[in-house]
Amino acid sequence: MAAILAAIDEINSLVEKYDFPLEILTDVNYRLQCCKEEPYIKQQLRYLKNLVDSGLVTEK
Repeated sequence: MAAILAAIDEINSLVEKYDFPLEILTDVNYRLQCCKEEPYIKQQLRYLKNLVDSGLVTEK
C-alpha cells in the first residue's frame, strides 16, 4: 500500500510541476480510476516521466 501511495504522490508532483496536455491527464486519470493495482499505477507514472524526459511537456 505504501508503494501505491508513493507512486500516486509522485504522479501528483509531476502534474503540479509540468504542463501536461488535458487529453493526457484525462486519460491517465481514467486509467487510474479503472485499475488501482500497483504495477499499473507505476506504469502510468513511467508514462508521465517518459513524456517529461523526452521534452514533450514543459514546466509550468
